[in-house]
Amino acid sequence: MILHQEEYQQLEYHFAHAPNEIAILYGDRQCDLQGTIAAFLKNKSYFYYRARSCSSRLQLQFFYDEIREELPKGMKIDLRYSEIISAMLSITCEKRVIVIDEFHHIIKSDPDLIDELIRTVHNKWNNQKVLFLLCSSQVNWVERDMVDLLQNKAYEINALIKLKERSFADLRSYFSEYDFIDSVVTLGIFGAYPGNWKMLDPARSLQENICRTVLTKGSYFYEKGIHILPDELREPAVYHTILQALSSGPKKLNDIHKLTGFERAKISVYLKNLIDLSIVEKTCSYDAPGHDNVQKGIYRITDPFLQFWFCFVFPHYSKLARMESDKFYRKYVESGLRSYAGSAYSQVCREYLLNLHGPFESEGVWFGKVGTIDIIARDRQQQTIAGYCNFEKVKMSYADLEWNRYCMEQAGIGCDRLYLFSHHSFDEKLKKEAVSDPTIVLVEGDF
Repeated sequence: MILHQEEYQQLEYHFAHAPNEIAILYGDRQCDLQGTIAAFLKNKSYFYYRARSCSSRLQLQFFYDEIREELPKGMKIDLRYSEIISAMLSITCEKRVIVIDEFHHIIKSDPDLIDELIRTVHNKWNNQKVLFLLCSSQVNWVERDMVDLLQNKAYEINALIKLKERSFADLRSYFSEYDFIDSVVTLGIFGAYPGNWKMLDPARSLQENICRTVLTKGSYFYEKGIHILPDELREPAVYHTILQALSSGPKKLNDIHKLTGFERAKISVYLKNLIDLSIVEKTCSYDAPGHDNVQKGIYRITDPFLQFWFCFVFPHYSKLARMESDKFYRKYVESGLRSYAGSAYSQVCREYLLNLHGPFESEGVWFGKVGTIDIIARDRQQQTIAGYCNFEKVKMSYADLEWNRYCMEQAGIGCDRLYLFSHHSFDEKLKKEAVSDPTIVLVEGDF
């Protein structure tokens, strides 16, 4: 297991340092939310209930029935959340953990459950110490809608813990047999998500893992690609078409309109639904003075695997049905992987700069109308740091430097330090420029 050490320690702190608390743990399923819960509950006294999408009446019945099985036989309790919670706490131990997983399914239809938890936490006659751990895989709902629903009750939540993506260093440690290139491509396809990594075999090559877990019918990622959308969404063909348009990289609404032929108003509605599902996000360009030259309203697919699926598999799906996975890989996937993984390489370069300079006060990507600045950031010393990244071309050239400088002018940004990343090499003219200009730093090869 790749443990989320920082988040795990936060959970342990709240378990140990207060008699009664309500904590929320949330994160995308790919962040291995279930693995973190399991690790935390080890050697603890707990009750666990996983909510599902159903009516509030049926939810209460499920909660009652499942918890009832864990209680001593003969214990009489009424069909009310207050009674069920009291029954769980009537079995004494040093400290109890009560986990309500995917709790949004309850709170959305029956927010009164929070009232019961708050009353229990503040009940001075309650002799049983308890940590209520509410978990959710709906990141957008927790961060955007939950507080509006709970209103003042949100102040009663003692901890809000988000499972973060793992680092490139974590990925390299897990896939210790992979070289730098394969590690970057793995990041580009499966993301910095331990839940995805667990589905792969670190002892197999990247090609074998892709063929075995993505391009084989019935495999985990094959089924994920096929069943990307919840069943309740109507017109899946529209969603698939929009995702296909986004698979080649971030797009403006008008770009999607041109690629799909759908009306802009219709696209906006479907994009909102995809954003609510955390499948797509609307990303903002780094805030720079050159506002007239920036692209606004950029949409992108958030999950690297789904972008991979719609980039490589979805357009050739009928071929996959008739071809062996390794032949499909060689014909439709292999040659495009380096280009596809360019954004992942930029992510690796950003991590390199973070390790070098420490946390940034601000950072992002600048999406210009005529070009992009891959990395732009301001550190704590108020220095502006920029990064330009090349993963695909054999050499980064002096012309690439000139283009980056032009983009900086368009953004209205002065740069204190410009990092040029090239996995292969740099041309001689660029090397000479770096010698004469101390603000330019060349980073070459593996790091």
